[in-house]
Amino acid sequence: MKKQLLAVSALALAVMSGSAQAGADSGDIEFLGVVTDTTCDIVPEVGGAVNNIIQLGSVTTSTAASSDSDKGSVINFALKPKAGVTCNFGANTNATFTFTGNLGAAGLTNQSGTATDAIVTLKSVNANTPGDINSTTNTAVVAVTNLNDAAKGAQFSAQLIGGATAGDYRSAVAYVVSYN
Repeated sequence: MKKQLLAVSALALAVMSGSAQAGADSGDIEFLGVVTDTTCDIVPEVGGAVNNIIQLGSVTTSTAASSDSDKGSVINFALKPKAGVTCNFGANTNATFTFTGNLGAAGLTNQSGTATDAIVTLKSVNANTPGDINSTTNTAVVAVTNLNDAAKGAQFSAQLIGGATAGDYRSAVAYVVSYN
């Protein structure tokens, strides 16, 4: 009797889970990682404090004949080894930062805010070849001597550029570091 009850319970559970899944949404999940013989605990630093939120301030909406009022202040930030940590990079001379997220041709596009056409320009500051971070160029190679320097780290800048639509800007970018 117990076996029969168990079989009926299992069958009922299978039928119920199938109907529960019939209306479920689906989506994609992206997993990022690096396998390396060298690791280093990297944290974001803004204005001397460890912080993964960068306050971009307010800008005005822009028009075709807009002035610089639609451009916010340039906010500098760095990705550095965690305080008190000195990383041993061995024979590796460079750290390659690869960024993923809502990167467009001009920079980081608005992900969930209401200022739908606003962007943030991201720039590598002390990379071997400083420049824009966008959908075409999403990497920055930084010498590990800069990364291990507590005053430097891998330096970047962000600047909010207003679009024609007023509202808030919210977006995020993920990074992976590989050493070579």
